[in-house]
Amino acid sequence: MFGFIRPVKDELRVRELDRFQEVYCGLCHAIRSRCGRVHTLFLSYDMVFFALVLGCTGEGGCSGRRRCGASPFRARRVCTGSDALDWAADVSVLLNYHKLCDSVCDERGLKRLGARVLRFLARPGYRRAAARLPEVDREVQACISQLAALEGARCDSIDRAADTTARLLAAAVPPTGDDRERILRQLFYHTGRWVYLADACADLADDLSTGGYNPVALRFGLQSADLSAVREPMECTLERSLVDICTAFDLLGARRDAGLIENIIWLGLPAVTRQVLDGTYQMNGGRMRHGSL
Repeated sequence: MFGFIRPVKDELRVRELDRFQEVYCGLCHAIRSRCGRVHTLFLSYDMVFFALVLGCTGEGGCSGRRRCGASPFRARRVCTGSDALDWAADVSVLLNYHKLCDSVCDERGLKRLGARVLRFLARPGYRRAAARLPEVDREVQACISQLAALEGARCDSIDRAADTTARLLAAAVPPTGDDRERILRQLFYHTGRWVYLADACADLADDLSTGGYNPVALRFGLQSADLSAVREPMECTLERSLVDICTAFDLLGARRDAGLIENIIWLGLPAVTRQVLDGTYQMNGGRMRHGSL
């Protein structure tokens, strides 16, 4: 995942901010206990959102206090014993591992070497997660292979390129065979589509300088990182996904963390949309510190 999905801190109630941090830390501990410490390096706010939404219609787990490498002296409150956290932990590991595999193929020089080392270290944890979620792993691999084919063909369709990430995230929803699964698949399909297009806009300058694949640049024939000429159509397509995310969440009938999730969907995602289109987006708010909001 990419780290675009985050709340607007100033608009959160204190208990909501504490709850977000509690789930973030709980997910980090779940990843470490289930798949190994190395995978906690790739924990993103996107997967915290994934865990919050999966758990918003069921039990929220328990709360406890634990220490970790990021907080070795003061025990922090963490969420534990949640099926949604355990599922999100395994999905996070699968996504991160396949992203490392993709980086090994795409990068050159020291970046490729670093990706190879990380992939080697991450492989044991990936195998444990893949054994628990084999169908999700197969779908993730299939979608990434399809995206690689589109990249190789220099496909200029933003919808076809975004569809691969959208289907990938929708496939990560737990199978329940009821309306809840159908709604969650729709919610995360449009979340994945939004994330892919937001990332394409944010990476436009780097992709143009390196010759990397960027469907936004190909679709509109852009020669510079200035999106002002295509802001209107990109804003429309990104906002269309946001509307569908909001609609699906309303249908979900959240019983817990509704205010926190609404902050992310109705405030956080539109804020990031404006920032990537303006060229002012900064990963992790510019702080670049593990777990900081």
